[in-house]
Amino acid sequence: MDNTNNSSITPIAFTALTISSIFTTSNLPTLGTSGGKLIFYLIITAILFFIPLTIVVAELSTTEGYGTNVFSWISYSFGDKIGLSTTFWEWLQAIVMSIPMLYFVTGTFSYALSAPEMNSNPLYKAFVCIFFYLFLVCLQITEPKFVIKIEAFGFWFCVIGPLIICFILGIIYALNVRSLPFPIEKSSFIPPLNSKETLLNFVPFVLSLTGVEACGPFINRLKNINKDFPKAILIVIITVIFTNLIGSSSIAIIFPVDKIDLSTGFINTVDFLFKYFGIPLVFARLIAFFIVLGLLPKVSNWVISPALALQNSAADGLLPKYFIYENSIKTPTYTLCYQGFLFIILILLLSLSKSGNTAFLVAIYLDVAIYSCVYIFIFLSYIKSTFKNRNSKNIFNIPIFIKRIIGFLALFTMFFILFASFLPPASIPKNEINLYFGILIPCFIFIILAPFIFQYFYKNKKLENK
Repeated sequence: MDNTNNSSITPIAFTALTISSIFTTSNLPTLGTSGGKLIFYLIITAILFFIPLTIVVAELSTTEGYGTNVFSWISYSFGDKIGLSTTFWEWLQAIVMSIPMLYFVTGTFSYALSAPEMNSNPLYKAFVCIFFYLFLVCLQITEPKFVIKIEAFGFWFCVIGPLIICFILGIIYALNVRSLPFPIEKSSFIPPLNSKETLLNFVPFVLSLTGVEACGPFINRLKNINKDFPKAILIVIITVIFTNLIGSSSIAIIFPVDKIDLSTGFINTVDFLFKYFGIPLVFARLIAFFIVLGLLPKVSNWVISPALALQNSAADGLLPKYFIYENSIKTPTYTLCYQGFLFIILILLLSLSKSGNTAFLVAIYLDVAIYSCVYIFIFLSYIKSTFKNRNSKNIFNIPIFIKRIIGFLALFTMFFILFASFLPPASIPKNEINLYFGILIPCFIFIILAPFIFQYFYKNKKLENK
């Protein structure tokens, strides 16, 4: 299948775009809490989830009638009602996902300014996150091109650069001291498969590999999909796994699991290594500023992309017309304002927790629970396509029974992860377990039911108007 349209994209650009949509430094401290077992978790998660997802996204995006985004895939298989609901979930999930990312940004920013209270005080932390989020909303409404201009530079120089520096110094440190926070033995690298904690640890690893569905609209813009896509996605898989591995292992080889702060774990590692090697800390603070600069455009993507998807659904008449409204530079203004309002409510709820790690984990596990529901329907759509479009041409010449095995394996994995999302992590203080569930479960139920309730009343209102 060749594509020679005028808006073609090079394999290098596609690879860079896909990597930047998946990888984020904010996940690294959470992965680092797995210690030596993180290699096991990354490999298994890639096999059971990430690789099947890339195949599914590629096939659905290039199968006639399915379109190139989550709404089109699911609505083609299960109708507009379910398609719109999953789009809503993605929109709300993006708001939730922005919270741990901004917790990480705020923690790093507090280090850069030598203002630890900004990260340690829950209300201060919430207000700084709200400031950053509303600032990004304003940028998207007024100067979206500015965000695009600094995005590539910010990711590769301000995020990947510090990551490589941290990893190199971490390896030299480990070779010098010849000791790790965990013993060098089999049990430190392979977890017991019958443990609840093992099940729980898969959740953040799945989150670290989500987002590849965002590349769907760009697959058809590759000049030679059959040749370019497999090579590009292989590079993406290797790069994303490797960057997650080197980043999280840099933290794991220095700090014991119970000493890792999920918001400042990465910059704390930079601080520790710079002190150890006698490098002036002014450079560590400079790196902290660079990380903030590199991550904010990525958070901005999570602000605007789901809003645009919701706007497309409104254009099809599935949502009220005010969701279609855009300003002179094509930004869905009202939708972004609603996002800002929901973000403020949710992050103030999380500020009730006295533990920064508890709030961080609530956001992560809620995000994965919502995302799991989206992915369940994506994989169901794919499985249905293997029965409905058996003779359609795809970029992978895979036997149909192998495709179904991939689909069912990925579907089972997502049900497994959805279940794990509601088990309390061991690191949650006992006096905050009730608060943890008191925020997680009602928020999840509200988000899952909200689009169905909305569609019910919106449909009745349209009938009354007619």
